[in-house]
Amino acid sequence: MNPGKKFAIPGSALVIVFVIVVTFLQMRGATTVGDRKQAFFTVDDGKTWFADSADKIPPFERDGKEALLAHVYRCRDGTKFVNYLERFKPEAKQALEKARTSDPTGKTKPEQGAIQGAYVGGREVKRPGDAKWVNAADYRQASQITAIKCPNGAADATPFEP
Repeated sequence: MNPGKKFAIPGSALVIVFVIVVTFLQMRGATTVGDRKQAFFTVDDGKTWFADSADKIPPFERDGKEALLAHVYRCRDGTKFVNYLERFKPEAKQALEKARTSDPTGKTKPEQGAIQGAYVGGREVKRPGDAKWVNAADYRQASQITAIKCPNGAADATPFEP
């Protein structure tokens, strides 16, 4: 057996896990508090947006409508727009809520595997106007959706935060 083949599968798996972890770390800031106290959400597919607590796990109900996380950007010309929307599948949202409330004293840490699983396999993204949600774990499709594109076609936008 070729010694190189012996390490090909574990090496490939390691690279895939690394990409997933890096993606998770880059994107988790958008749905966790960290230094941010608020985030933007929308109930009308990104046409308008509002600021609310960054602790909220999308989707949630607001005024009888489903509120989704809205990733808002500002182009160099000042135009503000929702680049993409984000939500969690019901089972992922439930896991995140359970992790958040599992120990109100904060003495025990929530199970990191459940949290990572919710972020990696339970998060979905889409552009405003698209009908289909894409699992964020599908890196190829998700990266096309989350790529920053100003309405005028330029790629000069920066994140706009509440």
